[in-house]
Amino acid sequence: MLASFFKKSKPINFLIVGLFMAIYFIVANFLDQNTAYSWQFLTKKIGYLITYILLMVVLNFIVKRNTISKKNTYTILLFGFLTTLCLPVLQANELFIAAFFVLLALRRVISLRSGLEIKKKIFDASLWVVVASLFYPLSILFLILPFVGIFYYAIQDFKNLFIPLVAVFCVYFLVTTGYFLVLDTPFYLSQYFVFPSLNLEVYQEADVFIPLIIIGLFTILSLFFFLKELQLTIRKRKPMLFLIFLFFIIGLLLVLLSPQKTGSELIFPFIGVSVIGTIFLEHKGGKILKEITLGILGLAVLIIPFVLW
Repeated sequence: MLASFFKKSKPINFLIVGLFMAIYFIVANFLDQNTAYSWQFLTKKIGYLITYILLMVVLNFIVKRNTISKKNTYTILLFGFLTTLCLPVLQANELFIAAFFVLLALRRVISLRSGLEIKKKIFDASLWVVVASLFYPLSILFLILPFVGIFYYAIQDFKNLFIPLVAVFCVYFLVTTGYFLVLDTPFYLSQYFVFPSLNLEVYQEADVFIPLIIIGLFTILSLFFFLKELQLTIRKRKPMLFLIFLFFIIGLLLVLLSPQKTGSELIFPFIGVSVIGTIFLEHKGGKILKEITLGILGLAVLIIPFVLW
């Protein structure tokens, strides 16, 4: 039923997904009895909620504008399911902002395929990644995306390889200047980079571990169809799918290297899984399998919060 309903792209679909995302966000962030409420707290949380919803909108724009998926709303449905299954993701705060800027970077990298304003798009994509890293330093790993985009779409001019470095320098210069003007102190890279940690205790907690089992099985199933599509798709579409796959892999690497694991860093691979899962749901045949898969995810979203939160 879910697969059939979200097979089409209708405004009501966006409203439904956005509404249940907002409800789960409010439950996860505002119904904690130990929370001390203030205007500053409320303002920040409302800003994070808006950014969370914008992530869904931008992600949908990317997959539709570049015909990565067909005219359906599977991507936003999966994004809503995956992010509401894990309580820490709904409390990601600054990571929502980092993920938003990373998505803007992905959009610019994929748009390189048009062959227009190549240098501007490379600079923009790199700039957005570096800005994202100001909110979550490990986001800098996504700087790989512009370089891969250059390899696919703009390798003819080797000077394009230096554009991401220019973007990094520009942001570093602005941040350093800001530190001197506002804080009267230099900006040290040691403040920026933190050594990774392999402490996975948070992933052993029930409210993260159980959803990850469900999401992990769904991801494995989806990857089977996605990699098959990547292998068989037309040459023009292959770079876009590879960039999505690379986004997912970088997201996993970011989770592994995260210095302070809270579970909120899962927002990055979940974005990739939302698109990868869409390719699976669009695959011809297996209608019953799709309905069962979405049904299980839907039931998990309804049951897990009431049992584990």
